[in-house]
Amino acid sequence: MFEILTGLLLLLLILVLLYYLLVQVIPRQTLVFLGGGFLIAIILVSFFIPSYGPTAVLWRVVSLPLHPVGLAIVMVLLAVMRIKKDKIEKPAPTFLWVALITLLLGSNPLIAYQLAQSIEQEAVAIEVQKQGICVVNCPTEPEVSGAIVVLGSGTTEPNIPYRTQIQLTREGDRLLYTATLYEQQLARGSTPRVIICAPPRSYLIGDENQISEAEDISRVLQQLGIPRDMIMLENRGVHLHMHAVNVREILNQAGLTESFVILITSGLRLRRAAQTFRQVGIRVIPRPSSFHTFQSGSTPQRQLTAMDFLPSIQALQITHDVIDEYFATIYYFLRGWLSPVVY
Repeated sequence: MFEILTGLLLLLLILVLLYYLLVQVIPRQTLVFLGGGFLIAIILVSFFIPSYGPTAVLWRVVSLPLHPVGLAIVMVLLAVMRIKKDKIEKPAPTFLWVALITLLLGSNPLIAYQLAQSIEQEAVAIEVQKQGICVVNCPTEPEVSGAIVVLGSGTTEPNIPYRTQIQLTREGDRLLYTATLYEQQLARGSTPRVIICAPPRSYLIGDENQISEAEDISRVLQQLGIPRDMIMLENRGVHLHMHAVNVREILNQAGLTESFVILITSGLRLRRAAQTFRQVGIRVIPRPSSFHTFQSGSTPQRQLTAMDFLPSIQALQITHDVIDEYFATIYYFLRGWLSPVVY
C-alpha cells in the first residue's frame, strides 16, 4: 500500500510540474506548434509502422473523435469546459446537441444495420452464389483447396483458470464454420492444412500458451474434429497484412504455393481480407461468417419493429466496427496493400 501511495504522489507531482511548465512557462504559440508536430509524427509513424505498439495506442487516442462514442465524449468535454459560475457559455449548448445527436444516430439499430449491409453486400453475394441461388454468370471455383486460413483474432475469450472451457465470443461461429469447411474438403478427397491467424493477447501476463489465442483456437478446432498435425499457427502477425505475408511463407514451406486457399473471416472484413491476401500472391476462396444483416428478398426476412428505432449498445458496436473497417480499407488502399477482387 505504501508503494502504491508513493507512486500516486510521484505521478501527481509530475502532472503538477507538467501543468506549470505548459501553462506558465512555454508560450501558447509554441505549444500549438509542438502539439501539431507531435500529432503529425504520430500519424506518420502509425502509417508506416502500424505494428509499433506505442504509436498504435497513441493513434487510438488521436482517432477517438472519429467514432460516435469518442466524438460524443469530446463534445461533452468541450461543453463542460465552458461552464463557469453555474452558467453555460456558448457554444457549449451546440456541443451538447452534437454529442446527443451523434449517440442517437450511432446507436440506432436501423442505421447500424444499413451501414453494415452496405459493406457486407459482397460477402452476402458470395454465399448466395455458393448455395446455388445464382443462375446467370455464376463463377466457378475449385472443388478442393490446399489450406484453410481462419482469421481468428477475437473469436475466443482468455482461458483464465476458473473457466471450465475455452469460451467463444460473438465472432466464435467462425471456428464452427472452419470445422464445417474442413469436413467438406475431406468429403471431396482433400486434407487441407488449417492455418490459424491470431496474435498473442498483449494485454495478458503469463506464459506463451496462456496468452496465445492461436493455441486456444487450436484446442477448440481439435475438439471439433480437426487433427492437431493438420493445424498450423500464425501468431507473429499483429495486423491483416502481416498475417497475409506470413501465411504466404507458411504455404511456400509446405509446398502449397499454387494451391487454392479458403479464407474465413467476418462479413464486414471479407473484402479487405481477400484483397490483401491476393495482393501478396495467395489464390483465395473467400468464405464469410458472422453476418449482421439479412439478404433482401430472401426468407426468413427481418421485419421492422419499434426496437429498431431505440438506441442499443449492440447497434453502437456495429456502427463502430463499420467505421473502423472503412478507415482500415482507406489505409490499406493508401499503402498499396489491396488488389482487385474478382469473384
